[in-house]
Amino acid sequence: MSKTPDTKPAASDPLLILVAALLLLAVAATIYFSATGPGKEFTKEPATHQRPIIQDEPHVVVVTKAVAGGAAEGSVAQAGEAKAEAKAAEAKPAEKPAAPVAAVAAAPVVKPSADGKVHGKVVLKGTPPPEKPIGAAKADVNCGKAHPNDTPTSRNYVVAADGGLRYALVRVVNAPAGGTIPTDKPVVNQTGCMYEPYVSAVMVGQTFVIQNSDSFLHNVLATPKVNKGFNFAQATQGQTNEKSFDKPEIAVKFACSVHPWMSSYMHVLENPYFAVTNDKGEFTLPDGLPPGKYTLEVNHLKAGTVTVEIEVGAGKGAEVTAELAVK
Repeated sequence: MSKTPDTKPAASDPLLILVAALLLLAVAATIYFSATGPGKEFTKEPATHQRPIIQDEPHVVVVTKAVAGGAAEGSVAQAGEAKAEAKAAEAKPAEKPAAPVAAVAAAPVVKPSADGKVHGKVVLKGTPPPEKPIGAAKADVNCGKAHPNDTPTSRNYVVAADGGLRYALVRVVNAPAGGTIPTDKPVVNQTGCMYEPYVSAVMVGQTFVIQNSDSFLHNVLATPKVNKGFNFAQATQGQTNEKSFDKPEIAVKFACSVHPWMSSYMHVLENPYFAVTNDKGEFTLPDGLPPGKYTLEVNHLKAGTVTVEIEVGAGKGAEVTAELAVK
């Protein structure tokens, strides 16, 4: 009888055992990672390395934000509190400058005067707004030297301590036409880069003088609506030019093309019975008004106009107190 050669079972072959073990390990790993999924603490980002991304408890970072008044809201805070503060700041109304205090002017008061003159006072009722500083005049290389310790301002309401109102025109509106043209020559002066006086008055045909008291160039620009205007330079200190208007007109404006804040106004009237109130609000009309009843008009560039009836006669005049109100 022949002998059958010995054969080992497949399980006893070392190579087969190693391969089987590796296959089992791979299958086990696949089953484990499929069941558990990716880690909760780390998530891989599309980058060259892993870095932690906090997922469970996010913190809110509030970016610093400028709000009204220049203040800044915190750097890190809870979102709700920061938003509430921002809304409160934005909702806060802007502060407004104090408004002028308006008032109602009383009716003019007229008393007889024994000197035959028409005179009196113009008073402002109410508190006007503050005058505005003219910073450009202070900053100008030439004009600033004329104001080393002060800054020029607007002259809308020039008021004395007791309410006397400067620069109001007082005139008789129904005096006989014509009359003697005054021989004096009012001067409109340019000094310290301002026109002085701010308001003046002349009669139709009356000569007036425009003068430059500054040591540098000014330009005189008159822009009437009825009369013929003019425009000329005054380059030297002390230079004067004489002018006149041939038609009645209220508030002819003078300006300077070199210094645009400069302005003044001139009234041109058909009779000589007029005056412009002084720094106390006082006025006196020229003598010579014939006896009769007249309408006296008080006119201010900002406060408006009021009229009053007066009567004059031989040795009998009128003392007038007129009020104008802030507008």
